[in-house]
Amino acid sequence: MEEDKETHYDEHRLWLEKQHKAGRLLFSGPTTDGVYGIYIMLASSLDEAKEIAAEDSHHRRGIRAMEVLEWDPRHAFRMDKLTIADVEQMARNG
Repeated sequence: MEEDKETHYDEHRLWLEKQHKAGRLLFSGPTTDGVYGIYIMLASSLDEAKEIAAEDSHHRRGIRAMEVLEWDPRHAFRMDKLTIADVEQMARNG
């Protein structure tokens, strides 16, 4: 599996870049031990988030298992006067 991950990393990276540019991903990156990759995604529903995440080449190829969790953020650290809705709007507008 590790060899597959390296072989298809560029495809995975390009997919991530595309999602960031489209305003769908706010953050992405590996855990410090390299075991997992995590991204914070904007989606209108849990089903939409699962559909988008399923397009990731690492999930399509079975290189990584996919787990999608719905999250309801309430606060953002040091984002004085900005709301979560403001952050979502900024992400969508690039």
